[in-house]
Amino acid sequence: MLKNSIHPTWSQIALGAKIAAITLFTLALFHQDLTILFSDALRNETTSHLLIIPALFTYLIYRKRKMLRAVAPVENKTEPKETRHIPLICGILLSITAILLYWHGSYTFTPIEYHMLALLIFVAGLSLILFNPQTLRQLLFPIAFLMFLVPPPSEILFAVGATLSVVSSLTSNAIINAVGIPSTLTGEYGTPIITITRPDGTTIPFTVDIACSGIYSLMGFLIFIAFVAYITRDKPWKKLALVILGIPLVYLLNIIRITIILMIGYHYGEQLA
Repeated sequence: MLKNSIHPTWSQIALGAKIAAITLFTLALFHQDLTILFSDALRNETTSHLLIIPALFTYLIYRKRKMLRAVAPVENKTEPKETRHIPLICGILLSITAILLYWHGSYTFTPIEYHMLALLIFVAGLSLILFNPQTLRQLLFPIAFLMFLVPPPSEILFAVGATLSVVSSLTSNAIINAVGIPSTLTGEYGTPIITITRPDGTTIPFTVDIACSGIYSLMGFLIFIAFVAYITRDKPWKKLALVILGIPLVYLLNIIRITIILMIGYHYGEQLA
């Protein structure tokens, strides 16, 4: 008994080998895209939220470790011969689909988006090939969680960010007017500008562009809330309520941030603001 507890069994070695195979095959095909994605995340606030995904994904897999040990060795020898190889065939088809999608995406203007979507399908296919449907079922959410690696289309990001910046500007401008701070709201090329008039008569313009709209905070929050909702042991409606209530609260915090900056600018000047 002591020997078995110290030395890994053949099943544990096989499990580790299969996990290593999935990791190596995935990195071999997608390493260049992942390098570009995370290098950009280190420099660009638009995608900085991606830096937390590997850690959260690793934890999701770790959290499933006992269940994966139980279902990974399950074999389908009891299945009828006609259906025994269906999971393997489906896994091969998924992997081929992922490779074709990767190839197609390489000839588009948005290759990273296509490649990251192909990554999800590729990992799911390899899980079926090397393991079984029960294992894929346990890995379904962690694999789906990788969807956050797909950068949102710039057109949608810009449209949503522009709308949020207008709403934030209108709300913050109304709040500071309500507390007696004189300000005007104008726009330049679609970007809202709040101009406050200080007690000495000088004016300070504050541009509320997409970076100040709260769109990046919302994107990071969606990743976090999806993770928390999944690991929380509670009723589904409570998890849904957490998401529904959390999104407007995070956006409200951004409006409060803008309002405080405007107040600091009014009382203490542009530099401190």
